[in-house]
Amino acid sequence: MQMFGVGLPELLMILVLAVIVVGPDRLPALAADLARWIRRTRAYAEHLTKDFNEVIGDLEKEVGTTREDWREIAGVVGMHTSQVTKEIEKVTSQLEASGDLDAAKQDQPSNLVSLDARRGDEVAGDAEQSKPDEEEKPWYVPETIPRRRSMD
Repeated sequence: MQMFGVGLPELLMILVLAVIVVGPDRLPALAADLARWIRRTRAYAEHLTKDFNEVIGDLEKEVGTTREDWREIAGVVGMHTSQVTKEIEKVTSQLEASGDLDAAKQDQPSNLVSLDARRGDEVAGDAEQSKPDEEEKPWYVPETIPRRRSMD
């Protein structure tokens, strides 16, 4: 029987040392104090466990409600997005069938950026006119502004 890596021979050695150090007349009082300390520790651990479980339960209820709300929002947004996509595809197919799609593209202003529904390519009037030698900076890199030097 092992508990915390302490077996029967180790327990006997501890008992013999306790009898030698404490003495046989004070050993029962020491055992009672030790038992009282163990009971308090267990009660304190049970109290902490109960409080911890209550807090975790409350958090799970809040998170569960929040997750349900987000799932509901995602479902509504997904439904509306699919409806809009279907309408765009229907209008695009009608324009292609009538031959008005090319005319509609020619009537676009030059600064308007749109997506071609069939290919997903970006079509823009200004994008085609940009200079190829200029390197496009990523959106996440901030521009550095030169600082004035103070004349001290």
